[in-house]
Parts: sequence; structure tokens; C-alpha cells
Amino acid sequence: MLCLILQNTAKNPDRITDLLPWAALIAPGVVLNKDGSYQRTLRFRGPDLESSTDAELVATTARLNNALKRLGSGWAIYIEARRSQAQRYSEENRFEDPVSWLVDLERHELFKRDDENFESHYYLTLQFMPPSEAANKLSEAMVKKEGGKKSQDSKPKKLSRKKTAETSKAAVRNCREIR
Repeated sequence: MLCLILQNTAKNPDRITDLLPWAALIAPGVVLNKDGSYQRTLRFRGPDLESSTDAELVATTARLNNALKRLGSGWAIYIEARRSQAQRYSEENRFEDPVSWLVDLERHELFKRDDENFESHYYLTLQFMPPSEAANKLSEAMVKKEGGKKSQDSKPKKLSRKKTAETSKAAVRNCREIR
């Protein structure tokens, strides 16, 4: 299926679809790209970092770092922030005590000013490129087990430089044939 999609991609693009990376929607929210990678975009809303303490910022950074370092190879992460003008301020009077009502009234007056109120929308896109068949074959050829066994105990046997070069050239040829 993927080869068919890639073959149909025009070398001289004449349509917008030839320029876009997306090939098909394969599951709810999961896109298969023309290069064989998978992509998913999520909309999120994070905490207010401007009012966070230094300790909260360090803890948030550590949690994010721990999550990202587990991804391994083949992953790409894109983060986008879009700002749009806020639509309108709620006219409902939700405050019964006078102090809260005055604070809300002042905020409402600030909101009425044109071109000064924006909302932020954040998007996180995860993209995964599975290892190609040629890369798998190349990695299998680089490490050869003793006696052809696939046990964990056997030590890898190094290939000669000539054999390694031949295997690498074959892998490159396979990649070109796939494209």
C-alpha cells in the first residue's frame, strides 16, 4: 500500500496534494505520511508558567525531560503556539461580594479595549519513523552471531571491512529501489 502511495507521488507536483506530506488517515487521529512515518497531533493547555515558582518550573522540566528521553530513536516532536484574538468577555455577574465584583468589573473594562486580548492555543505533534527494512537488514548483517544461533549469550562476530562495505552498498541500493 505504501509503495503504491509513494509511486503515485508526482516528481513534478501539479497539485497541492503532491506537496503535502500526508498519505492517509489510518486510525482516529493517526496519519500515515508519504515517507512511511506516523504522526499524531494533540492540542494541550499547560500550567501558567509566569506565576510558577522556580521549584515548580524545575519539577515540570524534569517530568517533561523524563517523558521525552524514553521515546528512543526515530521520534520527532513539534510544538506550535498560535495566538488568536479573544472573542468576548462573559457578561454574567458571578460574584456576590462587592470586592470580587469590582475586580471583575475592572477586568471587564480592560477586556473591552481593542486588539489587546489574546488566547493561546498549543499543539504537540509526535512523529515516528519506524526503522526501514534496509536498515534492519544492515544492522543484522553488521552483527553476526556465532554458529548462526540467535541466543543472547553468544558474542557478536565482526565482519571484514570488505563484507561491511558490500552490505552497506546493498542497503543503499535497496533504499533507492524502495523510493
